[in-house]
Amino acid sequence: MTKKKPKPKKGKLAAAASKKLASIGGPKMTPEDVAHVMWHAEQRGEVERVPLEDGSWAWLVPGGQGAQPQMLKPTPAMLAVLEHFEREGHGEH
Repeated sequence: MTKKKPKPKKGKLAAAASKKLASIGGPKMTPEDVAHVMWHAEQRGEVERVPLEDGSWAWLVPGGQGAQPQMLKPTPAMLAVLEHFEREGHGEH
């Protein structure tokens, strides 16, 4: 039985580049953050839920100037947050 070669570790330069690339585009939102933002957008009528062929749903998000709308399907973590909001209400955020 042969042993697999260990993956080479990132060099300092590659690690720094990865860190820099991860920071481009501003801070990353957690699934909980996205669910919170989308919940408020739904309340304001800015997005709507549309059914998908598999029986689930996605938010229909309007495109920018002249762009096509896009669909955003919630992850299980997002669904948990939405269920919490619907079941227990939402604080003043």
